[in-house]
Amino acid sequence: MRQNLVIVLFGLAAIALGVYEFYDLMALETHGGTRRVHSVIKLIYETAGKYGVLGIFAGVGAIMVVFGGVKMVRKPRDQQAA
Repeated sequence: MRQNLVIVLFGLAAIALGVYEFYDLMALETHGGTRRVHSVIKLIYETAGKYGVLGIFAGVGAIMVVFGGVKMVRKPRDQQAA
């Protein structure tokens, strides 16, 4: 149960990171300047732009939230047979 909750929390954190990076990249595009970013974010930004960064992080986060949520709701296999 606790492991599934951690998966959900990591998914929510991934969504929050995607939103933060989106707004930060939008501010950099508007006002200019430089910023160090992780190589994964740089790769996504160079290929798909700020919307790609938001989409990738939000998509991965949503998958983690759904996966962890479904595992929390479902009963374990050994309890279903009883």
